[in-house]
Amino acid sequence: MNHVISKEIVSVAQRTGRGIAVEELDGIRERVRLRRDQRATLSSWPFHQLGQHLAYKARRAGVPFLEVDPAYTSQRCPRCGHTERANRPTRDRFCCRRCGLAGPADAVAGVNVRDRARSAWVFVTMPVPPPV
Repeated sequence: MNHVISKEIVSVAQRTGRGIAVEELDGIRERVRLRRDQRATLSSWPFHQLGQHLAYKARRAGVPFLEVDPAYTSQRCPRCGHTERANRPTRDRFCCRRCGLAGPADAVAGVNVRDRARSAWVFVTMPVPPPV
């Protein structure tokens, strides 16, 4: 399933001339606490595998691929930059306490991931300064 998903994501990025940005999800197993009977389900989550498939398929297709720091992506307002836990009143909803921007929490987090990748890409593609 991850092969199919990653292939489609990379082909869309290649066709539209865009890159791919995802959150670094290392350590998710250590951060999430579950009951004993739920631990097997958590261990089988395919996040890492999907990220690996995306990385190698994007590299092979010449599509830019970046992993960004996931910290506060679902709590930060992409319009005004205000970051607060209360900006995310429910699991599915985002509402900025400062400027009032509201929408689906995953969509807002996606915008923040995109913006971080754009900022990081400037440094990745920056020409190396000549030696002094």
